[in-house]
Amino acid sequence: MCVNKENYNDTNYLEKENVVYQILTIHRSGLAIDSRPRIQIVGDWLNDFGFVNGALVQVLPETNGIVFNLCNENINYSELYHSTKKQSGTLIRIYVSNERTKQGTVLVTTGSHLIKGGLGLGDALIAKCEYGRIRVRKVCGNVRLINVARTKHARTNEPIPMVFLLGDWLNDIGFAPDTLITIGAEPGCLIIESHNESIIYSEVVKYARKHKMQLRQVSRKDGTTLITHTGKRIITAGFNMGDIFAAEYEYGIIKLKHFEPERFGFPVA
Repeated sequence: MCVNKENYNDTNYLEKENVVYQILTIHRSGLAIDSRPRIQIVGDWLNDFGFVNGALVQVLPETNGIVFNLCNENINYSELYHSTKKQSGTLIRIYVSNERTKQGTVLVTTGSHLIKGGLGLGDALIAKCEYGRIRVRKVCGNVRLINVARTKHARTNEPIPMVFLLGDWLNDIGFAPDTLITIGAEPGCLIIESHNESIIYSEVVKYARKHKMQLRQVSRKDGTTLITHTGKRIITAGFNMGDIFAAEYEYGIIKLKHFEPERFGFPVA
């Protein structure tokens, strides 16, 4: 199968061997007093995997996730409906959003089957997309999945990779705005380390130079904590634009490592 990369947003997916891994989040559906978890996957790239406008899709809960199964056109609807309900699932139809939003093909589901799969509002997810099937898993533990984003070089205007960490979760692990941080690289890993205010600035500079690290400060974006980084260290660590990395963290340190599907419940064939 040939996948048209031009249809993808390279800030939220990774393509590997005719499989697309996409980062998702459980959002809210309905009013605050009656909200339900909701998953939405958007993009014309869904067509390449058989999820075309009007297609019937079976949604089933699994342990810490759900699975979307594309249904054959020749199925017996009544039998499929009862089988799906018996498994606490539901049936949905793919649709194309209107011209005003211009989102393209949309796969969306909400309801108790997400809760039965152990999913809730705000959960971070990773989806493995293959032809006829999309399997979604919850990301658990002290790890976040983040894409290597794309920006432009200030002088040449050429596209270059960028690390973009955003969210108040950074405050809780020692990366509050204005905190001094060092960024170092080794094969397969970027290491971001925060430095306590009590540390003398000149000592941090010496530490960064000794270990060939870059010295930066945590900033803000629209009131939210932000860490960004561009440069050759990203490439030295082996990351490219569009790659997904696992941000493993503990207080004062974040290690950005390559995404390993089997670690998140997707065995490699």
